[in-house]
Amino acid sequence: MRGLRWILTCWLAFCWAWNSFGQDPCVSTGNGLPYVSTNPNYVCEALDAFVYINVAQGYANPSDAAPENFNFSWYPFDLLGGTDTQSFEMVFDSTVTIWCVAQDLQNNCIWTDTITVQVETAVEIGLSNDTLVCDLNGFTLQPSAEAQAMSGISWNWEPSLLLLDAQTATPQLLIDADQWYHVTATTPAPGNCTYEDSIFVTANVAQVELGPDQQLCEGETVDLNCGINPSVEDIEWSTGDSIQTITVDTSGVYWVTASNPAGCVRTDTVTIDIFDNPVIALQAGSAACEGQPVELTANVTADTTVAGVGWSTGEGGTTITVTGPGLYEAIAVTVTGCTGSASVSPEFLPSPEPDLAADTTLCLEEEGPIWVDVSQPDVSYQWSSGGDQPGALLSEAGIYTVTLTLLANGCQDSASIELIDFCPQDSVFFPNAFTPDGDLVNDRFGGFAESIGTFQLAVFNRWGVEVFRSEELDAHWNGRLPNGEPAPSGMYGYRAVWRPLAEDGVTNLQFREKVGTVTLIR
Repeated sequence: MRGLRWILTCWLAFCWAWNSFGQDPCVSTGNGLPYVSTNPNYVCEALDAFVYINVAQGYANPSDAAPENFNFSWYPFDLLGGTDTQSFEMVFDSTVTIWCVAQDLQNNCIWTDTITVQVETAVEIGLSNDTLVCDLNGFTLQPSAEAQAMSGISWNWEPSLLLLDAQTATPQLLIDADQWYHVTATTPAPGNCTYEDSIFVTANVAQVELGPDQQLCEGETVDLNCGINPSVEDIEWSTGDSIQTITVDTSGVYWVTASNPAGCVRTDTVTIDIFDNPVIALQAGSAACEGQPVELTANVTADTTVAGVGWSTGEGGTTITVTGPGLYEAIAVTVTGCTGSASVSPEFLPSPEPDLAADTTLCLEEEGPIWVDVSQPDVSYQWSSGGDQPGALLSEAGIYTVTLTLLANGCQDSASIELIDFCPQDSVFFPNAFTPDGDLVNDRFGGFAESIGTFQLAVFNRWGVEVFRSEELDAHWNGRLPNGEPAPSGMYGYRAVWRPLAEDGVTNLQFREKVGTVTLIR
């Protein structure tokens, strides 16, 4: 300070001498006096602050304030000693008062200013070293306890999309990713000091997943795969195995633990329930004749609820009725998906099989009755005409049915024969139904006869409208309307007129006529 007093004494003497001759060169001609400032105005601890003395404030001509025209001395000496530039950068750790003496070398003027540097307390974020996350669940990034305890601090973490609560001091990781996380902590106004830190997190650690609990059926197995390579990590199963995949065939709770070289230990547990397949016992009712009902019953035993029983016939339920021999299978299914099956062949008593000739058309007047015989051993007979013998003499047109009863078990079967009286010399046969389905069997309707001279046939619908007309015996109706459309199923009326030929095969005899109905079946 002694040197400073000498400088000021000399400066005052100089100013007195100058005033004796004109304008004092050390009096400000600018818009103010030189001053010391810092940027930021409120200094942040541990961060560089820019310190500056603005000497241009004292000069109307800015060129007079060129730095090369000055000597700068900053104080206190023990803090700033040796600093001789117009500005400098410095880190301040606490509030301090500083000043600058600027000597105008051209005019030998002395300018000085003092400022108290206000220092905002630093945020020591203090993130730990790069870290490994074994379990992402609930893991948060942690600044130092001191930093978290500071009030008014604004936190901002990046990348924010990978974090929950990225605007807080302790955000939580959202995804398994090896990632740099950067944080900015800003103090409140007036300091608004910004501090940064970062940490690299290794979170891409494969988890152990055995999947959901499973329910199996008797005889089934399941492979439990922990997804960890045993050559890379230590694996321990509840079974004592140390491999990646084990095969399970019994009920139980199974767990696996995996430990990687970094010390991450993960474990998972799964429950395996193996249920017995349902057991079916089939029962068949007493023997019956073929065609008569026999009841089949399925009795199911299972250690879980039975969902249903199905049969090879396509039916469902525990009981069905069958009427013929065969192998019948039942399948039971439980709510756990387990199945069991069984089959049974019910007993059916044999029945006789009547052997009748095909339906017969003849002219009874000329050929006479016919004899039909259905003889079989150990059976009884019953004809619809009243006879009880193996044979029957059929002398009139009609349908005859014979029923055979097997004497050993009483089982029966029946057969029928139709006798059609048709004399071609003077009559025409008309069927009472036809099926125009293209199978070449009974596809058309018309008259059938021999030795016919002239012939006419007309067919009418139920309203009396003619749908077909023929002038030839061999021209039969194909079941279509005059417009070509198929005639609908149902009953149709017809009228036929013809003249038979005499025995000479040339002379026409008197007219004959027949009116009747025919059924069209589709």
